[in-house]
Amino acid sequence: MDFSLIGLSSRDKRVYEALVQHPEASVRKIAEHTSINRGSVFESLKDLVVAGMVTQVVYGKRSVYRAKDPRVIYEIIGEKRGELLQARAGLESYVASFSGRANDPDFFHFTSAYQGDEGLAAILRDVLKTCRINDVKEYRAISSPRVSRYLYNNFAHFSRERVRQQLAVKVLRQGERLTAPADFSASRYLGHAPYDTGCYTLIYGQKVSVITINQFNETSGVIIDNPYFADVQRQLFDAMWEML
Repeated sequence: MDFSLIGLSSRDKRVYEALVQHPEASVRKIAEHTSINRGSVFESLKDLVVAGMVTQVVYGKRSVYRAKDPRVIYEIIGEKRGELLQARAGLESYVASFSGRANDPDFFHFTSAYQGDEGLAAILRDVLKTCRINDVKEYRAISSPRVSRYLYNNFAHFSRERVRQQLAVKVLRQGERLTAPADFSASRYLGHAPYDTGCYTLIYGQKVSVITINQFNETSGVIIDNPYFADVQRQLFDAMWEML
């Protein structure tokens, strides 16, 4: 059970589960059992009390806490479902109020930055999601062997997911020639081996991602969400593709 679905944290979950095992426990006892400091335990207890999953019992000057039956989560989810249905009732007019802006490609574009293996995995997931949502059947890449060695560390099955999605890719490659391209891919080569800028570019939908690697093999990347910039990069890529 993911407690974030009911507005609580993973820390809150640990505190609640400790209370299920130790009824009428004090803050000190919960802290000892969970290895969470007392201040954080107290904050979680306050959130759990507000959510209706924990009750506080006072014996004189001593306060202890008791967990409610886990089935109370059904009630919490039911309440949140009702709140979401009410919110949806007013959503249409809210979205309509931005209709002029939503059709303006200059307004909602943005740049986001990523670092490390998980950052690269996030970029790859965005490629698949963006192409799927926008029904894009092909994207373009300018590869770097140095970046490629780290690109799939946290998303080893990316190529399998890409093929399953029937998403094709054109690749302008730096470095040594490969013996056979992957399914749904086509390759042409830039420069002469071991030509490698340490810069990997992905052009997909209205987005461009640029991934770089430094001398310490630390990777970072950005996603630029701008249809004009993406269109220029796509035109430059296609012109180079035809020349090679």
